[in-house]
Amino acid sequence: MASVTFIGMKLPDRIRVTVDPDARGTLLALAMQHRIPLPCDCMQGNCGACAVKVAPLQCETSMTRLSGRERYLLLAAGKISKAQYHAESLPDHPPLWRLACEYQVADEKIMVAF
Repeated sequence: MASVTFIGMKLPDRIRVTVDPDARGTLLALAMQHRIPLPCDCMQGNCGACAVKVAPLQCETSMTRLSGRERYLLLAAGKISKAQYHAESLPDHPPLWRLACEYQVADEKIMVAF
């Protein structure tokens, strides 16, 4: 079962959300469902406004690969390096910055900061 802990300046405290394995979706959809005020403009992966920091909370967490569009927008926003942009995947050291509208929540325990 997935667990996502949200922390942010607009939150009075951490918010932990448990996600049923059958209810997969994006971080942005999860945040909207729980009325967590993640920054976003277009909600379609075109602007990069929903860039958030994502960190695993346990060693066995495996982060998903970046899509081409997510890599491009994170590079344009200055959130990842050119080396990270050109890498096919970064399984041992996933990038800290992800797009909430693109990141698919998997069976993992993560912290999301915004």
